[in-house]
Amino acid sequence: MALPSITRGDPSDDETLQIIQAGTAACRRYGPSKTTVADIARLLGKSHASLYRTFPSKTEIWDAIAAHFYENDLGYALPRAGGLLSAADQLKETMLSHHRLLLQALHEDPQMFGLLVLTARNNGRSFRQFRNRLHGLVGELVRAGIGTKEFQQTDIPAASSCFCASLVILWDPRLVGATPSIHCEISAHELVSFAVDALR
Repeated sequence: MALPSITRGDPSDDETLQIIQAGTAACRRYGPSKTTVADIARLLGKSHASLYRTFPSKTEIWDAIAAHFYENDLGYALPRAGGLLSAADQLKETMLSHHRLLLQALHEDPQMFGLLVLTARNNGRSFRQFRNRLHGLVGELVRAGIGTKEFQQTDIPAASSCFCASLVILWDPRLVGATPSIHCEISAHELVSFAVDALR
């Protein structure tokens, strides 16, 4: 099995990245529940004990792999439309885009999606970072909507938390994977529109 290419001399070419890339390759081949640290070490031509010098535990290796996947495959930034989109429309697109990316991972990269579910169940740091990043994006848009009078004055962190909680079925891997996708696709726009209307 070929590993993703690593360019020698690149600043990102360090031992941590090599372990993450090898772990991603092993996870895609064997699945998160069957992949072992020894499998990852074998891909790197190292002993499994040497990997523990970089990561103290198997759980931390899995969490680092999941964090890398969130960042590189599920990364999402606020749309930059030069003011053409309202805060409400940007808020809808933010939630729907997160949902689409997760559905895409579920159907096209199921082993890695399984890893996201695993780390979410364990409340791993990668999942918490993903959740906090989403809350931050929502908070920015709520603040922008208040500034343009689209939304009522409110406690922004509380509004962001409530908004995300009301739509958890669209962005939490545990629920996205457990809910029939056809149901989510049909209802996602209505769910998001309903939640946005609550901010007005």
